[in-house]
Amino acid sequence: MALALPFVLGASHAGAVPAERVLDHVAAGHDVSIVVAAAGETIYAHDAATPRTPASVQKVLLTMALFDALGPGHRITTRVLAQEPADGVVEDLWIAGGGDPSMVSGPGDATHTGTEDVARRIVESGVTRITGRIIADSSLFDDDWRAPGWQPWSRSFVARPTALALDGNHSSLPALALATELTRALERRGITVRGEPATGTAPAGIATIARIRSAPLSALVAHMNATSSNFYAEMLGKLLGARTFGTPGTIAKGARAVEVWARQRGVNVTSHDSSGLSYTNRLSALDLVRLLEEARRQPWGPALRASLPGAGRGTLSGRLAGVPVRAKTGTLWSGDSVLAGWVRLRGGGIAEFTVMAHDETKSLEDALVRTIEHSVVLPQARQSVPLHIGTTGNSPEGEK
Repeated sequence: MALALPFVLGASHAGAVPAERVLDHVAAGHDVSIVVAAAGETIYAHDAATPRTPASVQKVLLTMALFDALGPGHRITTRVLAQEPADGVVEDLWIAGGGDPSMVSGPGDATHTGTEDVARRIVESGVTRITGRIIADSSLFDDDWRAPGWQPWSRSFVARPTALALDGNHSSLPALALATELTRALERRGITVRGEPATGTAPAGIATIARIRSAPLSALVAHMNATSSNFYAEMLGKLLGARTFGTPGTIAKGARAVEVWARQRGVNVTSHDSSGLSYTNRLSALDLVRLLEEARRQPWGPALRASLPGAGRGTLSGRLAGVPVRAKTGTLWSGDSVLAGWVRLRGGGIAEFTVMAHDETKSLEDALVRTIEHSVVLPQARQSVPLHIGTTGNSPEGEK
């Protein structure tokens, strides 16, 4: 049964069935938690307080904590270190990772950092010859690659998150792969590198001769949320963990940073990772909507909403056609499924919503969101919430 709440739900036109009854009818007989809120008030709740597994909607919690700590405009810095060049000559050259998940071989673009970009910056710094070798320093993060609640197959869905990453870390030795690729990129530019690429920790006291900055955090998060990238999530989670609790960044520190952020806002979350692969993460639908409401009030709220797929886009490909929605999906093989975000109501105004289900179909989630859009009517005074939600979103890619 839905909870009796003081906020009045209306109907989309005179004589229509009240929205509460329509939502109750759609939810009847299903293992589902539903919460709808608008303008700071909960307007519908069904099994609202039951802790459930958020699956990949965990990435929304990570996004909130990241934006609050660093801001959507933050860029991740990869540093190049060496003794000051003497007539263009250095001995060893170190590349120190800052946790940029977007590093790719070759040239970069608006959303990726490329090894060719790194090589160009090294040349611009005045280096003409390296008598030693290029050494990759990935010490900002620990090499951990496991979390409580991960299943035997979980690592098939996420590469090892390392402070120096390359091409999504498909290599078993990503830092060495980056040092090797950078050696080749410099040699193509006429820079002689005498030694073989290696990995290690940069010594204290050597100078930073170049800095390479990633795309803004807002762009990295938009890719993460649109494609449900577990790799980006655990990379950014380790970054958050290192910023919150000190280096080295770990999966556990990132998860704990999300817990602390939520607790400071009156919400208890059980968090073991940043990607949502853990089957033992826990959060209620009511608490998730409370955090969405908190996000709406923050200056970074628009960046969070913009990072979520719209209807038919990203992990919402083939779903909710024509519905003005921005939402994150989440799915685990246990049968847990989640859909949470914002929808513009047909009668005016915006609602936050969360649907958390077990062993149900995606069509049930979609039916509930369409019912919210069509049936929930807010009092006139609450229809003027300044919030843009379009029907388009990020480029379509499959859910992971």
